[in-house]
Amino acid sequence: MSETTGTTVKSRIGSRRGSEYRPRLRGDEREEMRRTLAKKYGAGASIRTLASEHSLSYGLTRHLLVEAKVTLRGRSGQRKGRG
Repeated sequence: MSETTGTTVKSRIGSRRGSEYRPRLRGDEREEMRRTLAKKYGAGASIRTLASEHSLSYGLTRHLLVEAKVTLRGRSGQRKGRG
């Protein structure tokens, strides 16, 4: 496994070339990420922006916010009309 300089992102063995993953967030590191995401989300950042900024998936970012007991905002914008 190769490690990129200055980060904890590692290349996967046996998967697509160039595919990378972030090791699981556990313990204090996970708690710190929850606090950081909750603070930024509370200040108005979107889940997609936070996910991109922290190299996380949308789903994990949302899950961490829910774990932090953050009340998620509703979808903004107008939904396409029904029938």
